[in-house]
Amino acid sequence: MNSSLKERMKKEKYSLVSIDLFSGPGGLCTGFKWAGILPLIAVEWTDTTVETYSVSHNAEVFELSEYASESSVDDEYLKSFMNESTQSLVIHGDINLVSSKMIKALLWTRYGIDSVNETVDIVSGGAPCESFSIAGTRTANDERDDLFSNILRISRTVKSKMILFENVKGMFSKAKNGVKGAIFQFICDSFEDSGADVVYRLASRDAGTVLLKASDYGVPQLRERLFLVGIRNDLKNVKFEYPEKEYGPGTDKPYVTSEEAIADLPIVQTGEETTVYEKPSAFISENQKHFVEIMRGEYVDENLNAMVPKHLIETGLYRKNSISSHKGPGHIKRKKELLSLIKENESMKSTFAKLTEDGTIDQYRHLFPNIIYGSRNRRLIKDEPSFTVTSHCLDEILHQTLDRSITPREAARLQSFPDWYQFAGPYVQFHGSKIQDKYEQIGDAIPPLLAYAMGKKMVEALKQEEK
Repeated sequence: MNSSLKERMKKEKYSLVSIDLFSGPGGLCTGFKWAGILPLIAVEWTDTTVETYSVSHNAEVFELSEYASESSVDDEYLKSFMNESTQSLVIHGDINLVSSKMIKALLWTRYGIDSVNETVDIVSGGAPCESFSIAGTRTANDERDDLFSNILRISRTVKSKMILFENVKGMFSKAKNGVKGAIFQFICDSFEDSGADVVYRLASRDAGTVLLKASDYGVPQLRERLFLVGIRNDLKNVKFEYPEKEYGPGTDKPYVTSEEAIADLPIVQTGEETTVYEKPSAFISENQKHFVEIMRGEYVDENLNAMVPKHLIETGLYRKNSISSHKGPGHIKRKKELLSLIKENESMKSTFAKLTEDGTIDQYRHLFPNIIYGSRNRRLIKDEPSFTVTSHCLDEILHQTLDRSITPREAARLQSFPDWYQFAGPYVQFHGSKIQDKYEQIGDAIPPLLAYAMGKKMVEALKQEEK
């Protein structure tokens, strides 16, 4: 590791370095940084998502499309990124085209890290989850099923000490070769392949252990995600323990609710936007106070440094009283009329059922779609965490009381993204476009506070090796 990077890590209190694959907008990166892990290289293919990551984390962007030959490290464009640096680098392009040779060359020339005497501590990644998701098509032999192998390829290339693989709960039941659940077992077996050059052992493959609920770790959302942790097999002293729940039943802190998560944000109506934030004179609860301090970049202790990144302050992208991406969706008249029918704690489906039961549905039937999906147009419940924030959250989640869908900033709060986060791209884009809008980026991300909980335990585990 070069001296400049060592100096930065000491100054900013980072203890580990990582590679962040399938990085998305940087949810895992944010949580890892809070835990003291600095991602050096990230890989992401979506244009607007790369911009979000780059701006929010002051990362330099390497355009893979401008690199003439991925098999050669002599290319002039690649050479321009091989000067000594402490700045993170996000590679914009298809991970299948990111060669192992390129990764090793960048680590050595840019950061002074080689795979013989020194290595990256963690390689992390959450391969695209659509083919595993219960809500998706779940096509057999979907080519995306094998994207995770890039995580193992790069981990083994740099001989990382640990691997973190994240995905959706649906992976437990995804079939392979006609056998239900075989994908999960195949992925686990791939980690522990004894014939590989570098072998990893899993901390656990027990479904009840590796499946974590975000709300248990301070995220105001009932989101469940699967986390597999691999440990390089020669590191016999390293033992990883999954984080114990910190919030909810059985703990001394209740769940952070949706009201606690967004009640302090300025009220905006349909089509309205504000960039000014005024801190409330009082908070609803201690939970809210703690959560808002993290979101506003004002919470610092020995375990979590959530201060606003200096580069955002220096460039004027974030100020103490500012807020971004807080714009009420511009609903059409028919949608406004529909939302006005949906009362507190209700949904489009429950409202349709009530109107049908009392015999007045014919009066309002034209406002409802032909198919009434249970996940669409549901109001947040004030005293409960949000249901899962997905890439379709614009169509799924309504404000607790206002007749509109949530704003991108409210969605970001429910995911535990801090207010200094700068989401690039349009507010709304056709779903499935290569240009991801703000909602899709936010919904696809790993909640930073959940990533922080995992990151803390990974730091603890690797401290055992130092001892």
